[in-house]
Amino acid sequence: RTGTIAILAYVFAEYARRITPFDEVWLRPLASAAVILLTAVNVAGVRWGKYTQNFFTVLKIAALLLLVSAGVSLFLGGKSTPVAWTDVSFSFSTIQSMGVAFVFVLWTYGGWTEAAYIAEEVQNPTRNVPRAIVLGLLATTVLYLLVNWSYLLFVPLSKLPQTPFVASEVMQSWIGPAGAIWIAVMVACSAFGALNGYILTGARILYAMGKDHALFATLGQVHPSWHTPARALWANAAIAILLIFTKTFEQIMTYSTVVISVFFILAVFGVIRLRRLLPRHPRPYRALGYPLSPILFCLTMAGFILDVCVKEPRESIFGFALLGLGLPLYWWSEKNSKQHSAHSKQK
Repeated sequence: RTGTIAILAYVFAEYARRITPFDEVWLRPLASAAVILLTAVNVAGVRWGKYTQNFFTVLKIAALLLLVSAGVSLFLGGKSTPVAWTDVSFSFSTIQSMGVAFVFVLWTYGGWTEAAYIAEEVQNPTRNVPRAIVLGLLATTVLYLLVNWSYLLFVPLSKLPQTPFVASEVMQSWIGPAGAIWIAVMVACSAFGALNGYILTGARILYAMGKDHALFATLGQVHPSWHTPARALWANAAIAILLIFTKTFEQIMTYSTVVISVFFILAVFGVIRLRRLLPRHPRPYRALGYPLSPILFCLTMAGFILDVCVKEPRESIFGFALLGLGLPLYWWSEKNSKQHSAHSKQK
């Protein structure tokens, strides 16, 4: 979670640098300042975090729709770049490369799970949480496919790997240099809004951990005035800032995507396990296509994790080592909880 926050802060700072050029040495401090500012906003209250999120979401959608409009305009004008599709031979090496590319695809479409983390604070979560996830994912998929269609109309397929800022290239080709600056502003706003969303939801995970484990009880406390998990929010920010100053963009993206995929598998496998252990337990949320859909999901994600471990072993090892640090903390917490429980019974 904190890895994703660090990535989004990086993206925001990088595009802010395209709007107002500054020395690269200020990139990390600016990214950290964005994390601190949005953490302070969310500490002040979930309402302010919600308003900030809604505002930047509107800007993000506006930017994406403008990119789609550029593609429609070029297509209708008959000036689009012809797309030369070629068949790819599916060798073992190609499949491995697809797995690494999947890291960036998963990250691009990431966020579809976010509504679940604030379910406790949502009215009628049984209806609204699945609706938010499904409708949000469908809207994102449609928008992103249309945006990529626009990219292919403006930039030849062979040149895409050498074009780091494709959106700016599209807008510059459509309406000139002003368009490139404008889209850079919108991308910076988009990253800023997504950063706020991950800060808002990520701290709720630490808060829940604090409620469940006595070792981290301080993270499970709510601020007496603002009624927000302030300590969890600041702990979240501290870890993200540490990553910003010690890791690169690509390193954080690779290890964090691999590790969070492990938790996706555990969560979905948990559906299968709980239905076997507690067959008569109430099911407020439906699992369409059960048991095929969860099994297919787990197998796909496991294959992806294995592929990235083979192709990017260093970052994968770092991610799993970081994950492994949680085990002794968990055992320590469980031991303390049992001792505390036994001590309470003696009293």
